[in-house]
Amino acid sequence: MINKYVFFNNNNKKQRGAALITVLIIVFLITAIITNITVKNFRILKRLTNQKIYDISINSFSAAIGFGRAALVTSGATSQIDTLSDIWAQPIPKTKIIDDVYMSGSIVDEQGKFNLNDLISINGQVNSKVLNKFTNLLSTLNISTAMASSIAYYIAAPQFEGSILIQYTTASSPYLPAGKPFIDISELNLVKGMNPQWVVKLQQYVTAIPKDLTYLLPQKGSDSADAENNELPNNLPPPGLGASSELPVNVNTASAEVIAAKAGLSLSVAQRIVTLRTSQPFKTTQDILTFLTSNGVNLNNNNNNQNLDPNQSNQPSTPQQQVDTSILTVSSSYFSIHAVINKGSYEFKRVALVYRANRGGLWPSIIWQHPE
Repeated sequence: MINKYVFFNNNNKKQRGAALITVLIIVFLITAIITNITVKNFRILKRLTNQKIYDISINSFSAAIGFGRAALVTSGATSQIDTLSDIWAQPIPKTKIIDDVYMSGSIVDEQGKFNLNDLISINGQVNSKVLNKFTNLLSTLNISTAMASSIAYYIAAPQFEGSILIQYTTASSPYLPAGKPFIDISELNLVKGMNPQWVVKLQQYVTAIPKDLTYLLPQKGSDSADAENNELPNNLPPPGLGASSELPVNVNTASAEVIAAKAGLSLSVAQRIVTLRTSQPFKTTQDILTFLTSNGVNLNNNNNNQNLDPNQSNQPSTPQQQVDTSILTVSSSYFSIHAVINKGSYEFKRVALVYRANRGGLWPSIIWQHPE
C-alpha cells in the first residue's frame, strides 16, 4: 500500500507540475499578445500624433512664410529703399498662434551678400573680375584664398573644369564637380578642400541666387508644385538677364566685408558706410557716389570683365581689383524667410527664398523652400 501511495503521489505532482507549466505558457502567450497589441497601438498612436504635429507645422509654416511675404510687400510699397530698420528686418519673437503652437522667425536680405553664382558668366566660364573680388573677400575673412578658384571651377561648365577634374575623379569616393550654378550654400561642402567651419562662417557673407529663375520654379501641372507656383510669376527676370554681370549689393544691408570686396573699396571705407547708414540710410545710388568721393575714393577707373579658362596659363596670379560702384544699390529683390515652429518639445525649421519683382504691391514669389 505504501509503494502504491507513493506512486500515485508522485504522479499527481507530475500532473500538477505539467498543469502549472501549461498555465505559465498560456499566461506568457497572453502577456506577449497583449504587449504586442499595446506596442502596435502605441506605434499607431505615435504615428498619428507625429502626423498631426507635422500637419500643424506645415500649416504654421505656410502662415509664417506668408507673414514674411506680407511684410516685404508692405515695406516695398511704402519705401523705395531697403534697410535694416524696415519692418521686414525685425525678428518675429516667439509668438503663440494656437494652443501650444508657437511661431518665430526672421527675414534676411540675400542681396546683402556675395552671390557665388556671379563667379560664372553666361557661357559657363569663370569671370575673372568676380573671382578677384571673391578672393579678396576670403582673404578678409581669413579663409584660404585658394578656395575661390576651387569654388568657381566647381560650378563652371564641364568643358572648363579641366584643371580640377582629377581632384574629384581620383578621390576614394569619386564624383564630378557640379558644372552648374549653386542652388543652396550647403553645396559648398562638396567642393574639394572646403572646411566645414568655413562653410558655417561663409553663410552670413555669401548667397546662391540663380541668374535664371525659370529652371528652378515648378512647371505647370507638377504634382509637387504649390497652386500659386504652377505658373511663373509676373515680372520675373528673363533667362540670362544679368548673367554676364553681377547681382547688385545693397549697401544699406550688406556687411562691410562684402561691400569692400564687391566694390573694391578699403575695409575702412566700407565700415564708414555701415556706420553712416545706421542713422542716415542711402536713398539713391548718387548718395553712394557722393559719399565715396567725399571719402577720397577715386571713381575714375575702368573694370574689364574677363573670363578665365583653366587650361590657359596667362591667368592673373594675384587679384587686381579696381573700384566698381556699378554693383552697389540701395534696394533689394531677393530675401530668405526663416521660420521656426515650436509645439511642446518639438521644433521645426524651414527656409524659403523669395523674389520681390517690384515695389508696387506684387506678392513675392517663392523660388524654393525646404527644411532648414
